Amino acid sequence: MRDSGGRIRSEYEGASGSSPNPNVRSYFPLDLERGAGKKLKKTRMAVLSIVPPTTPPSVPVPESSSPSSTSPTAGAGAATSFGDPETLSRIRSLTDVGAMTRLLHECVAHQRSLDLRLDSLLSQRPDLDRHLLSLRRSSLPLLSLARSDSESLLSSLLSTSHLADRVSRRVRDLDLAQSRLHSTLSRLDASLLRSRALDAARSALSSDDYASAAESVRTFLDIDSQYPNSEPDQKSQLLELKSQLASIVKSRLQSSVDCRDHPSILRFVRIFPPLGLQDDGLRTYVSYLKRVIADRSHLEFDHLREVSGNGETAAGADYVACLTSLFKDIVLAVEENDEILRSLGGEDGIVYAISNLHDECESRGRDVLKKYMDDRMLSRLASEINSYSKSVLSVGAPEGPDPREVETYLEEFCR
Repeated sequence: MRDSGGRIRSEYEGASGSSPNPNVRSYFPLDLERGAGKKLKKTRMAVLSIVPPTTPPSVPVPESSSPSSTSPTAGAGAATSFGDPETLSRIRSLTDVGAMTRLLHECVAHQRSLDLRLDSLLSQRPDLDRHLLSLRRSSLPLLSLARSDSESLLSSLLSTSHLADRVSRRVRDLDLAQSRLHSTLSRLDASLLRSRALDAARSALSSDDYASAAESVRTFLDIDSQYPNSEPDQKSQLLELKSQLASIVKSRLQSSVDCRDHPSILRFVRIFPPLGLQDDGLRTYVSYLKRVIADRSHLEFDHLREVSGNGETAAGADYVACLTSLFKDIVLAVEENDEILRSLGGEDGIVYAISNLHDECESRGRDVLKKYMDDRMLSRLASEINSYSKSVLSVGAPEGPDPREVETYLEEFCR
């Protein structure tokens, strides 16, 4: 109900309904500003709505010691969080007037704290309005300046972007032109180097400098493989010169092989790779090594035959030393010529040389073993051993070969 001052008066009568509760606030001020006043009014009306109606005088007040009222009363004494749906449900379930009274007191105290908080916030509003107005007045020129600066910056960025696009197009064009220029210069250099290589090959061939001529031929062919020449005359001249040089080198190498001139052989064999004739050079050089080993083996074998043909020195013929010398010659031939063999054929060149030298070793080794068996008459000794082993149980069988002689041959085998 309203009083004469335009204020809402809320009275709560006790169980007797005769006098208002002195602890309850009897009225609420409404002299706040419009917006806050409306919110405050709604809050106060919500608080009043949760207050239960006045108990009629005819309804007896339940005793506090009743078992049915102990649970709600105990719950009302705890700290209450107003506005919580669970609290609202608990308030609606209250039946004890004392608990309701205590809850009302808490609600009023909470309302007073809200009033103080609202009053404090509303007292700050003029200062906030004044600060906002001052900020707005001072920010307008700054915002205008920032807008103009941003527009100027945007214009500058756009012009810079367009300029960068134009520059990048120019750079790409220049890069393409530079690539073409480098390609043209490389072809010009290649043409010049081809001419120089052809002239150098002619000059070296005329002065019998075959190694330099071969290097010039290889240089020309390498350049021509990278930059094909549009003029076939130079290449045809070079191929003709290469054929002439190859025939000369092969002829000189064969002459050196016949003369057993090892330095000259090495000199001419090293010319084969620049001319692309590695296979021919490898075959020729391995054939030369086989002939050298064969000649040394012939000398050893001839000396062995001389020793074995002389009756006085026949027993001193050293066949094992002859075979050992043959094996050493093959090993030394491979080790000492490893570099030249690799330059002619790589690892395959080493394998090719070992295979051919092995064939030569078998051929010469068979001759030595045959001579050894003939000189030591091992065939006769083997037949005697076989005959003795067959007739060893017969009565009056002839005696077998001398064991000391057999032991001598075995020791010679095992050396």
